[in-house]
Amino acid sequence: MSDAKRKALKKIAKCLELGNSANINEAAAAIKMAQTLMRKYGLDQEDIDFISMGKTTSETLLPSSISDAVLKIIRGINTRFGVECVLTNHKGLKKAEFIGDANRAIFAAFAFDIVYREMNEHTGQFRNSFAGTGTSQTELSRRLQSFTFGWLEGAMAKLPNIAPDVDNEKKMKDYIDSQFKNIDRETFKQQLRDAMKGITDDYEKGMKKGKQVSVNRPVSGARELKRLR
Repeated sequence: MSDAKRKALKKIAKCLELGNSANINEAAAAIKMAQTLMRKYGLDQEDIDFISMGKTTSETLLPSSISDAVLKIIRGINTRFGVECVLTNHKGLKKAEFIGDANRAIFAAFAFDIVYREMNEHTGQFRNSFAGTGTSQTELSRRLQSFTFGWLEGAMAKLPNIAPDVDNEKKMKDYIDSQFKNIDRETFKQQLRDAMKGITDDYEKGMKKGKQVSVNRPVSGARELKRLR
């Protein structure tokens, strides 16, 4: 998108905002100006829709090989916040980038960082609880996986559920197509569907721990991670 077109979109967004004014004359003038700008720059409704769209990258650095647990976090956040995630390369590692309504994308990336950090903390504590018990590595791995998925189930249930707009999915797809190239989204979605496997009784223990997680929306763009009980 050219700079001129981007500037025009910002002007149109401002005009449309003024179009909701209680002052009838002011609202009419603003709408007329928006229509004039749209004709001048050849903009259509799809361009206007893009005004509210945005993308926010999480601060968390992820391994180049993404685990099932991370995929489950992404799936939960996508569903809860009405966003979509793409994994971008970062110095040999990866970062999760959330796309959708700009405000939702910011909140989704913020929530991802909190959930990922808390998951690692609690699963680490659970793993350490087996020290000196003689539990085999195979059994420990099986139980740790169940605990982790249970924890994530509980954590996802605590996240706010922001219902997306009816046409939100199409807008996101169009926005992603305009911003990213050569992303194999179907393969990624299949990975998400295949993520959950092998449940043990530790699933319930993990779920109880996961339900302790809470997130607060960052204020004024602040990205400090918080954990509230």
